[in-house]
Amino acid sequence: MKVPMFTILLISVSFFLGCSGCTQIETPTRNETPSQSKALLLYPESYEILDTEPLRIEADGGSGEIFWETDPSFDNCFQPEKGAPVLFTPPDLSDDLILGIIASDGKENARIDITVIDEGPPPAPGDVLINEIAWAGTHTSSYDEYVELINNTDRVFYLNNWRIENAAGVGNPFIFSGKLFPSSLFLIANYGESSEKSSITVRIDRTDAALSLPNLQAGPYILMNSGGMVFDTVCDGGEYLHGKNEQEVKASMARLSTSSSRQWEPASWYTESVSVNLSDGTLGTPGAQNSDKPLSEQLPAPEIGDAARAIITEFYIDLNDGKVEDWVELYITKEGNVKYFIVSDLDGDSDSSITDGEDCFLSAGEYIQVIWSTAYHREGNRFFIPDVNPTGTKDELVLLCATAFLDGLCYCSTDELQFDDLEEMRGYGWSGDPVCGKRAARKRDESGLYLGGLQAEIWDLEAEPTPGVPNQ
Repeated sequence: MKVPMFTILLISVSFFLGCSGCTQIETPTRNETPSQSKALLLYPESYEILDTEPLRIEADGGSGEIFWETDPSFDNCFQPEKGAPVLFTPPDLSDDLILGIIASDGKENARIDITVIDEGPPPAPGDVLINEIAWAGTHTSSYDEYVELINNTDRVFYLNNWRIENAAGVGNPFIFSGKLFPSSLFLIANYGESSEKSSITVRIDRTDAALSLPNLQAGPYILMNSGGMVFDTVCDGGEYLHGKNEQEVKASMARLSTSSSRQWEPASWYTESVSVNLSDGTLGTPGAQNSDKPLSEQLPAPEIGDAARAIITEFYIDLNDGKVEDWVELYITKEGNVKYFIVSDLDGDSDSSITDGEDCFLSAGEYIQVIWSTAYHREGNRFFIPDVNPTGTKDELVLLCATAFLDGLCYCSTDELQFDDLEEMRGYGWSGDPVCGKRAARKRDESGLYLGGLQAEIWDLEAEPTPGVPNQ
């Protein structure tokens, strides 16, 4: 019988391995070392909260399931009871407390100490009201809607699971939570301020796509706490009596600052006539004081669809200081024509276009300087205008797009705080004292965005001038 070739090869290989002393083929093995667990670390969203304010806590490291407790001990504070992250709900306190939060994975513990502040009595009806409603959206997007609340007290509150009826569509409540600081505003918006769909240039306190304000039915917008107590009612479910939703004019409805009514009173509301903290010229004042100037009392909004938008980012004014130029810097936030731009110090003189009426299209992100001089001329993005320099002691700098307000500030350089035209600046939305200096730069946040608002706190008096480039 003929032996198959495969069998011959197999016998040959076996003989070779046996003769060579190789009894098995060894596979290299990796030297295993005991696993080294990372230290257990805790990361709270804040180290100071109200006793009504939930706190999210992240955990990193450890080698097993995490269990939670507090020092001093309180029950039912963590949700879920084990694992991470957790939501810590503080106990109802009668006094402020330094509270330890302890996490354990069975092998090691981690601890953080937080300050829990007694909020005191909850807000009463009238303490928190609806202050402004942008039901028509903005020129940037019809969905760029916002609702603004106002805290009428000198206390801080945490609104936990409050709601606005019909603000998530007809018949649907918009549910939200957030902290209201004393005598301040709380801004709720559909888009974040960094979104391309948003024209809002000020910090938003709560961003939620669930916000949906019906255009064909005016609410009613009923502000309630989590227990169902009604704090405010705006509109009656019929047609809107205030605000505008037209191709050329978008405007919010705003509460008169003298009104504290918790019932729907149309006479306590009006159609906003100025544009503050909005990059596209929409009439509204998110994050700023309402103007109390109804649109019907103002000039018609200009029909300037190709107009650019801008904010003031620096100013340098020091009359008779030996410097050649006094100037203001503008940052273009929306591309378009700047021939409609007017920089005014509200001195009553006839102000005119920074380009002398000539077309000049600029892109978003560009900087321009407007320099007081004796005649019109232009050097690149430096625009010289024939006007009397603002004074070095106290004055205003207001940026207009035709008749629409875009941005502004007031400053002084004397020991006694002064305003040159307090009433008009308050009407534009300025709050607090003027900027105490003749030159300053607008501050930027951690992401590089310029701070919004009409108050002195957003201006840096120590920054060196940087005309034509981003502020430091």
